[in-house]
Amino acid sequence: MKWKLKNWPLSRQILILFLLLTTILGTSVGITYPLALQKYLVNNTYSLLEEEFNNLAQNIAFDQEHRLLPVPVPAPYFLQVMLQNYEYSFEMLVFDRQGTILGYHAIEPIPKQVAAELFRAARSEADEGMHRGTLPHRGEDYLYVSQEMHLRDYPYYLVLFSKERELNQINSLLTRQFFVVFAIIVGVSLLVAAWFSRYLTNPLRRLEESCQKIARRQFDIPLRVDREDEIGQLARSFDTMKNQLKEYDESQRYFVQNISHELKTPIMAIQGYTQGLLEGVFQGEQAEKGLEIIMQESKRLEKVVEQLLYLTKIESVAQMIQFTPLNLSELFVFLHQRFSMLNPQIEWQMNVPDTLPVEGDGEQLNTAFVNILENQLRYAKSKLVIDARQMGNTVEIHLANDGPPIEESLLPNLFQRFRKGKTGKHGLGLAIARAVFEVHGGTIEARNEPGGVRFVVRLPVTQQKRERVLMTNPSSS
Repeated sequence: MKWKLKNWPLSRQILILFLLLTTILGTSVGITYPLALQKYLVNNTYSLLEEEFNNLAQNIAFDQEHRLLPVPVPAPYFLQVMLQNYEYSFEMLVFDRQGTILGYHAIEPIPKQVAAELFRAARSEADEGMHRGTLPHRGEDYLYVSQEMHLRDYPYYLVLFSKERELNQINSLLTRQFFVVFAIIVGVSLLVAAWFSRYLTNPLRRLEESCQKIARRQFDIPLRVDREDEIGQLARSFDTMKNQLKEYDESQRYFVQNISHELKTPIMAIQGYTQGLLEGVFQGEQAEKGLEIIMQESKRLEKVVEQLLYLTKIESVAQMIQFTPLNLSELFVFLHQRFSMLNPQIEWQMNVPDTLPVEGDGEQLNTAFVNILENQLRYAKSKLVIDARQMGNTVEIHLANDGPPIEESLLPNLFQRFRKGKTGKHGLGLAIARAVFEVHGGTIEARNEPGGVRFVVRLPVTQQKRERVLMTNPSSS
């Protein structure tokens, strides 16, 4: 089976990535640190040799036979502090012009060949002032500085040197100390990484548990993640989704109950009158009346089914919408003429500009506004008001009546299927209107006001991206 890191638990992925980064970092440091430290120690040794050379040069003195008098032991202070348990010091040689050793200080005996080579190097570079150099001898490297000096017109060569082997030992010592500290840091970091991985994954595990509960339709278990980062945002979005699914589930149960009632009533009426006609219970005028009732209930049943099919088609097949430029002002003039003749007792107040452009499907928008106006006229006492205006890329339409307020318990779910007031019909008209507006990228809301009920519709003037509209997923609760 192909190995994939993404198939592992997130906590393990974090630990593996941390270990991988730590390994790469440790390998890189393990290679570069000793080399860089060695280079630093060599350069610093030369600098300290030169500094100690200048200090010793001020204390050089000879007796009458040109023998070197005792001088302070050369040893840099910082090394004494850093390497308290490690013997380390610079070694010194003093030659006359013939190469005779006038005096020296060394921890170990100095091979004659090494002393001779140091003298030749000091003499060959005498004209260049203080000279740095490296002298290899039998696998040992000597780092030295040398210069020709004069004391009361007496010439001599002063050479200070140190074995690179000692620097390598210091390098090894410091490198071991570094890696001990590095290992401690890695260990502590691993503990922190393990804690941090659990800190990140625990809320995700709670989200997973909540998903499983929602799959079992357990919506009443709260999800609490006290975080403000991306995981907290995900948890809040998840909680919003859970609440919407709960509302949708309740809406579906309510829908099934109401559709059953809406279909059962005309079916029972049809069955009852048909049974009476077959058994001869209804005769004469009663039979004719029974047939009329059967026809009325059949038409009622047909209308409910047609509206359900239309609503389902609008919500699930947004491609049926044909977007063309429209002038909503002309649509409202037409609707005013149509409904004012059917309801002459209602006063209309039209505050609509001459031009109200939108892009949409004229037939579907006509159906939506017809459903709203039928609802408004059903409850209006004496007046119906239509206000419309364009604000940027949005058209806002207000439709208000002076009828009784909507029940507060019904108001939040007014645009859901089969939610209707006491004098409502099928409870599908406003649901169809909302579906049409949402497919057009718009919204609708209803609110009670002191003078009656107001519906507010907002539609975009232009559909900037057709694909966005087609992919709109209107709520089907």
